[in-house]
Amino acid sequence: MMLMITLRSVAFLLFLVLLAFALLQLNDPDPLQWTIYYLICSLVPLMLVFKRFSKAVFWTAVILSLVVMGLYAAGTLEYLRHASQEPLMQSMNPAKPYIEEAREFIGGFIALCILLLCRFMWFRLHRMHAKKA
Repeated sequence: MMLMITLRSVAFLLFLVLLAFALLQLNDPDPLQWTIYYLICSLVPLMLVFKRFSKAVFWTAVILSLVVMGLYAAGTLEYLRHASQEPLMQSMNPAKPYIEEAREFIGGFIALCILLLCRFMWFRLHRMHAKKA
C-alpha cells in the first residue's frame, strides 16, 4: 500500500515537471508546438496518479520525443563540438542555432526518460494490483 502511494506521488511530481515545461514554453518564439508536446507527455504520469495507463498516449509521447531528439541531434552534436567555448544557458543567437537545438534535444530526452520511468512505474503498480486480486 505504501509503495503504491509513493509511486503515485512520484508520478504526480513527474506530471508537475512536464506541466512546468509546457508552461515555460509559452514564453518561447514557437510556443504552440512545444506546449502541446509537453502537455501530451504530461498525460502519461497524470494517468498513473489515477492508476490508469493508455498505451496510445504513451507511444504517441514516446514517438514524439524520439522525433524531437532526432530533429535536434545534429544541432546537439554541433553544440558538443563548441561546448568548451559556449555555455548552454545564454540568450538565443541566430548565428548559433545549435545552442537552442541542444536545449530542445535535452528537453526531449528528459521527457523520454520520464515517460520510460512512468512505464516502469505502471508495471510496478499493475503487478501490485494483480497480487491483491
